[in-house]
Amino acid sequence: MIVMEELKRDLLNPFPWYKVMRSSKPVFRDTDSGLWNVFRYYDVKRVLGNFNEFSSQFGKAFNPAGGPISESIINLDPPRHTKLRNIVSRAFTPRAVEKMEPVIRDICENLLSKHQGGRFDIVKEFTSPLPVTVIATMLGIPISDMDKFKKWSDNVVGGSQRDFAEFPSMMKEMVEYFRRMIAQRKSDPKDDLITAIINAEVDGENLTELESLGFFILLLVAGNETTTNLISNSLLCIDENHETFNELKSSPELIPQAIEEVLRFRSPVQSIYRVAKKDTLINGTMVPAGSIIVPWIGSANRDESIFSNADQFDIHRKENRHIAFGEGIHYCLGAPLARLESKVALEMLLKEYDSIKVDRSIPMIPQNSTIVYGLRELTVKVS
Repeated sequence: MIVMEELKRDLLNPFPWYKVMRSSKPVFRDTDSGLWNVFRYYDVKRVLGNFNEFSSQFGKAFNPAGGPISESIINLDPPRHTKLRNIVSRAFTPRAVEKMEPVIRDICENLLSKHQGGRFDIVKEFTSPLPVTVIATMLGIPISDMDKFKKWSDNVVGGSQRDFAEFPSMMKEMVEYFRRMIAQRKSDPKDDLITAIINAEVDGENLTELESLGFFILLLVAGNETTTNLISNSLLCIDENHETFNELKSSPELIPQAIEEVLRFRSPVQSIYRVAKKDTLINGTMVPAGSIIVPWIGSANRDESIFSNADQFDIHRKENRHIAFGEGIHYCLGAPLARLESKVALEMLLKEYDSIKVDRSIPMIPQNSTIVYGLRELTVKVS
């Protein structure tokens, strides 16, 4: 059985396959890629959260030469990870995120003002430009560069042969772009995230240029793709559960808990990588030191031993211990911002329209990736 081939049979619905794997092969080595795959909730939680056993330096496992992404906090272990996270986390304090709400509302209003009804691709015209614009605003870069940002982030998470072929030149473009931005802020500081990050210190130490580049690229990709997919996945879940639309429209205070259920039910990030630091036993299977491990977050969040009626979308779920934003020291820094953007977006969509229905006469185009889960195209009819 080849993991990638099994998944790509139906990127919109990998969940039945996850269920089979949880039951029959919860820890499984794919002979084609050599990757070890982990599917059950507590095993995934352990691999994500135990940095003493499982290293996050998977970037260098794939690319020993390193680079900006390899030096970003997502690819580092303590103690360096701790120092870098302390520096960049200041941009995502509750107060800093809360200040973004009026900006997010203005962006949403501007995007929605272009549509008074009818039919349109809501990914292209709303869920995609919203987070890109928010990130651009935070970084302090021209909104006119949004299309460039979107192209870069799609390439990083894409899984096509074309994406792999274009990755080196695309990475060079990103690095050159952010180097110019860093140089500009050093000579002319602004009240923005680029300036804040390059000037921040912990114990008298700044981020290196490579670390700064890694953070900006990570923020661009993670802040864009995750939130776009979270909002799009929310609309798909609501469409499949018609009573939920009316309930949220009449009781918008339920939107935050609905978002939590979307995070569980259709996790925007389905998988990530770790590296075994030593020979390690996972659920009775010995995984050798140096092995690259794929903990399947999308499978863990459907584990029927943890979530009752796991394959049912339920915004009134009593206990929702999903791990959509990771676990432990690598818990997603941008989670509060993603939640806020999604909340505001759904509030404004539900206020703007009496009806939002997916046009199922037009095929839904999934993300061509086993790492992120979402839609590249989603046509809706609104009134």
